[in-house]
Amino acid sequence: MKNGYSEEGADNLLASNVSVGPAKLRRRTTANVESITGSMMMSEAECQTFKSFVKNDIKDRSMAFTFPDPHGGSALLVRMRQPPSYTSMGILWRVQIGIEVLP
Repeated sequence: MKNGYSEEGADNLLASNVSVGPAKLRRRTTANVESITGSMMMSEAECQTFKSFVKNDIKDRSMAFTFPDPHGGSALLVRMRQPPSYTSMGILWRVQIGIEVLP
């Protein structure tokens, strides 16, 4: 769902204080993770399948998996940052997830 979707770029700078003038800046790494947060509407059956995927396929979020690129590009390699949350919306479930895109 576009409602509630957000992306956060990686904070990849390392600052070093110097005796005079502005701090020196450099990249921390050439490979960093970016965060994506969003939600999906699911039926009861889809929600149960998703719960099984989290528990069994990605071993309670310990393994990376592929996820469709929200901008239409090729699939992304991601892992979940936190446990998903489930909210009843009548006959549907709103499932909120937070993932990080791996390099």
